[in-house]
Amino acid sequence: MKIGIAGLGQMGSAMAKRLLAQGQALTVYNRSAGPAAQFAAMGAAVAPDLKTLAASVDTVFTVVSDSADVEAVVLGENGLLSGAHADTLIIECSTIDPQVSLSVGNAVRLAGFRMMDAPIGGRPAQAEQGKLTFMVGALPQDFERARPVLEQLASRVVFCGAPSMGITMKVVNNLLSQSLQLMDLEAMALGMKAGLQPEVMLEVLTSTAADNAPLRTRLPESVLTGKYTPGFSAQLAHKDQGLGHTLAARLGVPLFTLGQARQIYSIALTQGLGQGPSEIVAKVVEQLADVQLRFASKLDP
Repeated sequence: MKIGIAGLGQMGSAMAKRLLAQGQALTVYNRSAGPAAQFAAMGAAVAPDLKTLAASVDTVFTVVSDSADVEAVVLGENGLLSGAHADTLIIECSTIDPQVSLSVGNAVRLAGFRMMDAPIGGRPAQAEQGKLTFMVGALPQDFERARPVLEQLASRVVFCGAPSMGITMKVVNNLLSQSLQLMDLEAMALGMKAGLQPEVMLEVLTSTAADNAPLRTRLPESVLTGKYTPGFSAQLAHKDQGLGHTLAARLGVPLFTLGQARQIYSIALTQGLGQGPSEIVAKVVEQLADVQLRFASKLDP
């Protein structure tokens, strides 16, 4: 199978490294030449444009930022659809509006080709280790064709239903996970300002019904050490929460709790923190609560 990747950001690059390590024949495309050149040095072919990429592979992953990017990459002039052939399968991994995902997929299917949505759960490091989670929305026959390559990248591949159900699951997942992260930060601020030590709070919270992933990862590794390393950005978290709000409004579902977290992310963006990792919203919580979220050994002087 000849595989292509359109979009070499953090996640696309990590997926490309994993596929090359698995011995896959890989062709890549990126709007800026720098990332693609790095993969050329690693043995990947580099397509000069999206049309050529589609024409030269059987299965192409798209890993871009937003709905407009997906529409342009797939349906735009000299986009993937213009180079599609009888064996083309587009696997769309971006986090976008489910309605746009379905519309783009329908256009591809109407033209006689195949497309499925398979957004990603996990970090770039997990992609390089083959430990991602894919949430798949697809026709059953497309899912079965894609499963072998998805399993090279993931430890869990979940079939969520028909086209657009994978991205719908991802939107719900991100709305919840980013809200949980903010609730963790507020709980830590409350406890620490009251005099509790963060080590004590983490020990208790991770051993009770309050346990969740950010308590075990982003808080102890990033927030409480003050080491905000590049990762899934606050700007993208803000965008994803907006997708969740749009979906809820479209369906008439109230978000009394999940609807609030985006306001803190909005403040972070106005403070120029958007390019930092999503947990950098801790800085806003610190300002509002007037408390420093750090292990004692990591407190600023």
